[in-house]
Amino acid sequence: MLRFVRMVLAALCFAALCLLFVDVSGLVVPSFAVMARVQFVPAILAGSVGAVVGVLLLTLVLGRVYCSVLCPLGVLQDIIGAKAGRYRFYHSSPHTVLRLLVLGVFVFSLLAGVPLVFSLLEPYSAFGRMAADLLAPAWGTGNNALAWASERAGNYDVAPAMVWQKGLAALASAVGTLAVIGVLSWRNGRLWCNAVCPVGTFLGFLSRFSLFQPRISASACKKCGLCEKACKSGCIDAESGTVDGSRCVACFNCLDACRHKAISYAPKLAAGATGTGGRTGDRTGGKPDSLRRNLLAALVGVAVPGVAFGRSASSIPALSRKLGPERQVAIVPPGAQSVQLLSARCTGCQLCVSACPNQVLKSTDSGSGMLQPTLAFERGYCRVNCTTCSDVCPAGAIRPVTPAEKSSMQIGRAVVALDRCITATDKVTCTACAKICPPRVINLVGPDDAPKKPVVDAERCTGCGACEYVCPARPFAAIHVEGVAEQRRI
Repeated sequence: MLRFVRMVLAALCFAALCLLFVDVSGLVVPSFAVMARVQFVPAILAGSVGAVVGVLLLTLVLGRVYCSVLCPLGVLQDIIGAKAGRYRFYHSSPHTVLRLLVLGVFVFSLLAGVPLVFSLLEPYSAFGRMAADLLAPAWGTGNNALAWASERAGNYDVAPAMVWQKGLAALASAVGTLAVIGVLSWRNGRLWCNAVCPVGTFLGFLSRFSLFQPRISASACKKCGLCEKACKSGCIDAESGTVDGSRCVACFNCLDACRHKAISYAPKLAAGATGTGGRTGDRTGGKPDSLRRNLLAALVGVAVPGVAFGRSASSIPALSRKLGPERQVAIVPPGAQSVQLLSARCTGCQLCVSACPNQVLKSTDSGSGMLQPTLAFERGYCRVNCTTCSDVCPAGAIRPVTPAEKSSMQIGRAVVALDRCITATDKVTCTACAKICPPRVINLVGPDDAPKKPVVDAERCTGCGACEYVCPARPFAAIHVEGVAEQRRI
């Protein structure tokens, strides 16, 4: 029963997180974003005391339930491992040196501001890149196939979605991580969680002292070894009847596998407990059922929040053949403040990139900010009333902003290259950039007997990219946006 409840809750949490990345309708469910904000490392970076304390208390009471229910990378390992079959595992060493080494590298990179290292090791972000760069395109392609079939049948209810590659580095990271995770999960179950994952190592230290742990009854155990073979964490030694609490992810496979009811999920101070190392005496009248009911009630507390609908869909601009310029300073999302501050907190999970309804966010492919979001305007521009990226960011790398704040925020400055402008090269009149500019800071100047040329008031430009998006010059726009050292209020 405990295993079934755990699997249901894990499936709900996993589905909620996937929805944030694969949504193709433009509808992001705000309540589902809660599942991203309770991820351990993003919650620490965002300064979310409630989420961090909640995960720590959950671990101290129930063990590593976070790893088996809330962590999407952990659930993904279970999905892959389930295809390889049960009863194929064995007790293994705890890999203590490797675990501490990886945890040390992760903490050092986090404190030293080396975003690429901690982005690759952080479990939620690793899953996010797989969801954004592998699952979302596949989902979008399926949606477009359904839209095509529906149109042929005279039904236009299914809207096609734009499917495009948002970053080669993120794609390579996603493919590489999936390959490693897939092989390890298929062969060794939760080896990644208990040998590499820094969050698993840290929570594993706490789970050694958790109130509830799997315990083997010395008198009831027949040493058949089924519990050890079912343990995907390799933390059960059937011969000695011990369970390594630091590696147990509270999957309850052992409880389901034991035919002699010799394993219980009980508190340390439960009546009848004898000795240490996970062995207990016989269970007595009615107490296991009471403990089970209490545990089920506690597990329900980590269920996915209810569904609430959020922003409405917006139109998706047509794909163009325009190439992006080489920017001297990258443009970071509104609310990120600067490239340096974004790098210090962003884990590269790609949630903002996937959720952007205007298709202007992409993943950086090179430099110190690799895997982190930057703005590009080949497919759209950053609309004044859109704050989706700041709404969904779980790590606080993009601070929340309102549409009113965004309308007066400078994230970049438009720069004109007259040698590419068609008013100079083709001697034709063009007013596209001036007409679309939301803050009206582009003026057309020049004599009346010749095409007027654009001039930008750089101090009042917000850097939304509308001018760059509509510019008809090819292959590069004659007007493009350069990032600013620090975002400011105009």
